[in-house]
Amino acid sequence: MTLENNLYRCAAVFSSKNILVYKDGKYNRADISSKINGQILVGDYLLCEIVYEKIYANKIVRRRNLIQRMQAGKMQGLVANVDVIFIVTSANQDFNLARLERYYIIAKESKAKICFVLSKIDLSDNYEELAHIISKRFPQSAVEKTSIYNSDKTLPLFNYWNENETAVFLGSSGVGKSSLINLMLENEIIKTQGIRESDGHGRHTTTVRHMYILPNGRVVIDTPGLRSIGVSAMADTIDELFPEIKELEIKCKFKNCSHLSEPGCAIRKALENDELDYDRYLRYLKLVGDEAKRQTLLKGKAYQKENVIKKLKMPRRNNHG
Repeated sequence: MTLENNLYRCAAVFSSKNILVYKDGKYNRADISSKINGQILVGDYLLCEIVYEKIYANKIVRRRNLIQRMQAGKMQGLVANVDVIFIVTSANQDFNLARLERYYIIAKESKAKICFVLSKIDLSDNYEELAHIISKRFPQSAVEKTSIYNSDKTLPLFNYWNENETAVFLGSSGVGKSSLINLMLENEIIKTQGIRESDGHGRHTTTVRHMYILPNGRVVIDTPGLRSIGVSAMADTIDELFPEIKELEIKCKFKNCSHLSEPGCAIRKALENDELDYDRYLRYLKLVGDEAKRQTLLKGKAYQKENVIKKLKMPRRNNHG
């Protein structure tokens, strides 16, 4: 039996011992060899053998790339072997730029192509403004605007990957990832739910990562929304997103400057002069895992505000008295 005949692809992971594999237009369940228990990701190519009509996955073929996040202090793989990553966010009140930055970092580290998808534009009157915000923050990536009520809006997404290539949809729960894939599949086979009217948040439906083959031969992976998107503090993409911070750090008087109280600190000077956006710097600290410094700055900012309020509330002295 040749290597090619043994090659399957992981379409879903149900447990550390049981997966769904795909080959030649068919999905089948497979058992995992103890040698690779807990290591297989959706999108992995696997060397399998068939024993008494049962499929056993014995080896993971070398991955071309990997999307992973930091979880509980170590890197956790999400999916493997992807060509394009669609980062999906909806055009409602759940829009969150800081969250998009985190998705962008884990996507960029994989070396795959990145496209932002602004979904549910039918729910917002200012979706063009939101698209502009994304384009300005991530100038190297394209932004597509979509609505499931206008199937023509999803067609441009097909321009980003070719037949036999793989795309993955990343985004928070309820932003419309599964609904978009349903349109592409031309058959509603992924269970979806609407959004809560009270706060615009989506109702989470997808519970496992799943790979589908589209009618046009393209491959797509649906993913559940991530509750946390941990990134590595060593990620080069963080510097790409916040280039001005690195430039300022070089200008500090001391190389080991903490940017809290040292004299000659370029970061503090830029913050005080409004040359460095305060919220942007706080997002940067959160990304690099410097929570202690972030909390110190937050308390300092709150203290400054309290002092201003107290001064405004103080009764003026009567100088004639």
